[in-house]
Amino acid sequence: MPEDRSTMDLLRSSRITAYALGAISLIAGLVLLFWPDRTWTVVARLIGVLFVVIGFGQAVEAVTTHRRGTYWGLLLLRGLINLGVGVALLFWPGVTVHVVVWLVGLDLVITGILALIVSFQVPKEMGRGGFLLQAIVTVVLGVLIMAWPSATLTVVSVLVAAVLILFGLMMLWSGYQLSRSRVEIERL
Repeated sequence: MPEDRSTMDLLRSSRITAYALGAISLIAGLVLLFWPDRTWTVVARLIGVLFVVIGFGQAVEAVTTHRRGTYWGLLLLRGLINLGVGVALLFWPGVTVHVVVWLVGLDLVITGILALIVSFQVPKEMGRGGFLLQAIVTVVLGVLIMAWPSATLTVVSVLVAAVLILFGLMMLWSGYQLSRSRVEIERL
């Protein structure tokens, strides 16, 4: 009988978690879909946090791991640029979302150019082609983002909203299924 109680507790907590995640995701997706401009201010700050963490990590890695390499200064510069973009996104209070998109695009272009320079210092047998391709794709993506910031926001808003709405609906369905399972187990 103790096993049955733990199973029931697990189903109850899993059901509550599924319903909560489903409702939060569904609401977030609908908010993003219908009020993208307000939502993007929050997203810009979250991206700022991400860039601060990434930039700090890249700068620390450049200094601690690659200091003996010939291109550690470029890696450090990349980290500091990402860190700077992140701080700008976090603390630039009057920034518009289009400027945020443009800054992200600019960061990708600069990061891609630095990666392009570094890729020529990597020996062919160590995968220079992969680094080169990644650098070119990063530059092209950055240019596209800067050229069409409104379109970028619209596309990203719709995609993220769709993913959140689908995830929310799936989690609500999972909560419902867990509720049904609990009822079935109680009947036994």
